[in-house]
Amino acid sequence: MRFCFVVVMLMLSAEVFAQQNNLAGRVVDNDSGDPVEFASVGVFNQADSSLVGGTVTDAAGTFGMRVAPGSYYVSIQFVSYADYMVNNVLIEEGKTFTLPEVRLAVASQFLEEVVVQGDRTQMELTLDKKVYNIGKDLSNLGGSATDILDNLPSVQVDVEGNVSLRGSENVRILVDGKPSGLVGISSNDALRQINGNMVERVEIITNPSARYDAEGEAGIINLVLKKEKRQGLNGSFVANTGVPHNHGGSMNINFRQKNFNLFSNLGIAYRKNPGGGSSFQQFGDPITKVTIVDRDRERGGINYNARFGSDIFLSDHSTLTLSFLYRFSDEDNDFDTDYFDTYPTLNTDSLTQRIGDEVEGDENLEYSINYTKTFKEKGRKFSADIQYQNNNETEEADLIEASGTSTGILTPTLVQRSVNDELEERWMLQSEYVHPVGKEGKFESGVRYTDRLVGNDYIVEEQDENGDYQVDPNFTNDFEYHEKVAAAYAIIGNKANLLSWQVGLRYEWTDLSTILRNTNETGQQRYSNLFPSAFLTYDLSDEQSVQASYSRRIRRPRGRFLNPFPDIVDNRNFRMGNPDLRPVYTDSYELGYLLNLAKSSIYGGVYFRHSEGVYQRIRFVENDITYQRPYNITAQNDIGIEVNFSHEPAKWYSFNGNLNFFHSITEDGSISFNDQTISFDQVEATSFSGRLNNNLKLSKAFDAQINVMYRAPRNTVQGKRLSMTSIDLGFSRDVMKNNGTIALSVRDLLNTRKYRGETFAEGYFEVSDFQWRSRTTQLSFTYRLNQKKQRQRRGRGDGNDFEGDEAF
Repeated sequence: MRFCFVVVMLMLSAEVFAQQNNLAGRVVDNDSGDPVEFASVGVFNQADSSLVGGTVTDAAGTFGMRVAPGSYYVSIQFVSYADYMVNNVLIEEGKTFTLPEVRLAVASQFLEEVVVQGDRTQMELTLDKKVYNIGKDLSNLGGSATDILDNLPSVQVDVEGNVSLRGSENVRILVDGKPSGLVGISSNDALRQINGNMVERVEIITNPSARYDAEGEAGIINLVLKKEKRQGLNGSFVANTGVPHNHGGSMNINFRQKNFNLFSNLGIAYRKNPGGGSSFQQFGDPITKVTIVDRDRERGGINYNARFGSDIFLSDHSTLTLSFLYRFSDEDNDFDTDYFDTYPTLNTDSLTQRIGDEVEGDENLEYSINYTKTFKEKGRKFSADIQYQNNNETEEADLIEASGTSTGILTPTLVQRSVNDELEERWMLQSEYVHPVGKEGKFESGVRYTDRLVGNDYIVEEQDENGDYQVDPNFTNDFEYHEKVAAAYAIIGNKANLLSWQVGLRYEWTDLSTILRNTNETGQQRYSNLFPSAFLTYDLSDEQSVQASYSRRIRRPRGRFLNPFPDIVDNRNFRMGNPDLRPVYTDSYELGYLLNLAKSSIYGGVYFRHSEGVYQRIRFVENDITYQRPYNITAQNDIGIEVNFSHEPAKWYSFNGNLNFFHSITEDGSISFNDQTISFDQVEATSFSGRLNNNLKLSKAFDAQINVMYRAPRNTVQGKRLSMTSIDLGFSRDVMKNNGTIALSVRDLLNTRKYRGETFAEGYFEVSDFQWRSRTTQLSFTYRLNQKKQRQRRGRGDGNDFEGDEAF
């Protein structure tokens, strides 16, 4: 509010002191004659085209400013209008130059597209990445970052919020090309709390070059936050409400002048995610016990997101960017689990109920400094970054367990409480340099160092017969995880006629240490690795290209995968880490073909991944209690075919989609847990997933969407993941002369977005289903300040990597 007040006062001041201006004018619409507010006016030196000043028009379409005497030309710009240029503007001492009335005409490309295009999901395809413009997907309005990712082709989000790409959970998630505090300590929980209206687009790179962090065998998912580049004041405001509870608002404001650019993203949301599931379990061979489990969950609360920053243009070639990010959440989570046990041999049954209430607070702070220097030589650039994150997460839970017969009164048998304090501190220092080589080539090099410390102090107490709480040493622990990674890379590439190439090499040194402070158990891993990459692209024509690529990747075990202590939410099903986990190495190959036409785009690719030391969670059963623990099991080979497409067969209808077919072979092997040895045969899994997004232009201002998603069954080491289908609907209407949009969406129309699976182990069988969030209905209103609805961009992509070269 303070920022908006300053802007308003500046505008009022301009009116009061207009007599001091020596350059003035008025801007109107060519057809209607209506004034054009917030049009950008730039004044350039006639001799060298350097920018000497700028302003924006007021509500009456007028502007005024003061410039030094001299010869200039004036450029007037406003989105969806053709640029307007006035040459030979001579400013003399003591005189005011008033431009003739400027009449802006709608740009020809917008005349063509305003009828054809709606505010819809747009998929941009290049050989090295796929870009999804999020603001155009009606089903994402008012949602979280998790909702956005779960709506993307080839991306899946499982029942616990873990993100996978092309069937692999080892994917690197970045924000604006860098690790971010928005992702938090636990990325699956943090993504669920990020306001989706802050995200402008998502970029997916399935085979990154040596420029990027080698972490993530499946590739990189980059969330690009909103940040305008136009002169003057502009932004957007969103308010939404929905059922189940999903209420909130967000704003994205940008103010750009000659020497600086201010940007901000603010969001607040209150969400409740009701969900739950059931399972049928059999124990023993022959069967000695059958358990039916019914789970009800409700997670959510209020959360805030804020991001402030400034680009300071130190000179024509130097920019200093300062930014601060803050995220806070306060949630109240409830869960109720019922176990109905039947003992066939004894002809008896029992009912156990476990009820819990958890209060969760999460605070993330991030400070970033970036310096970028360009040179007169085109393509030459130097950049340096410093980033610091401080994240805190606290969970406090109270649990009561009661038991009895299925028809009798339940008696409390166990009362517990727990406190889990997590802390993360992270420093990142990096620098890179790009130097052009010849006409088409370039050489890149860079260095980077990260230091990440994660602490997890977990206390579990149990009530004794006197009503006093005593610490339970079986679950209480203080776990610390410290990771240091130093990296350096070099890349060189060039183009000769229709053939372009790039080769790179990245070196990473890793120092990973863990300590269980209660028992003084320590662990340390140190290793150095080289990660080569290579790309070869051939242009068949202006519309067609083929590319072959290779990269080597790594998956490092993280904190929760290493911490051997479980939580107590479900004391019949424990999930724990393994401090002996080793990194997974993957060699990734891809061959792709891209066709870009005026109204169509098609990308088809064949990919192959070979991974050594793949780890999966293995389930064990002891005394009718299941334990899940990750192990480096064996080698795995994945081969797949991915097709992405978009087409506009008519002015009122367009569609885009994705098909991903893959075959996975996991070699046979065995692992040990306590006194048990689990052996498994070679497992082959063939599966596919697909998504089709349909966009309909029902009238000039009324759009509709129908999105369909399907995931086929897939075999796992100990069972099978069953199929899933989902349908989303969306409708939108433009109002307020296209400055506003009202949208109604229904996510998971048939309430079928459920995770179902089967698990087989020695003396154990389970069929289960779980739904993280039931069907949702959402109503939202968007108002754009000095912005028009984003229109579809067609044509060939430039093939560059995602925004932010600092991403490495």
